Amino acid sequence: MKTHYILMSEADKQLATRMVREIAQAVISTHAADRMAQKDITGREIEITLTYGRVIEIHDDAGVGNYRAVIRHDFGRPKVGVVVVVSLSGEIVTTWKNAGSDNHKTLN
Repeated sequence: MKTHYILMSEADKQLATRMVREIAQAVISTHAADRMAQKDITGREIEITLTYGRVIEIHDDAGVGNYRAVIRHDFGRPKVGVVVVVSLSGEIVTTWKNAGSDNHKTLN
């Protein structure tokens, strides 16, 4: 199952956002730590993205209830998007940066 924000109802968007905001403490996976170093992403940027970012997509690729959320928050001028994939159990799976103009329509 994969749901892009364009296909979500307003209630689904609010639920997805609330679920992400309720992650009290996130654990950074080894892969995510490597990506943070490669892409020059700070822990503070991850924290801000989880706190204020927009949920772009919710997916459960394995179909076993291991939901992951793709969250994006824009920083600076020129605008750069930091994207975080987090499991709803609180593990940062991966992260990357996008151009500020990227609208994520190709994710779904």
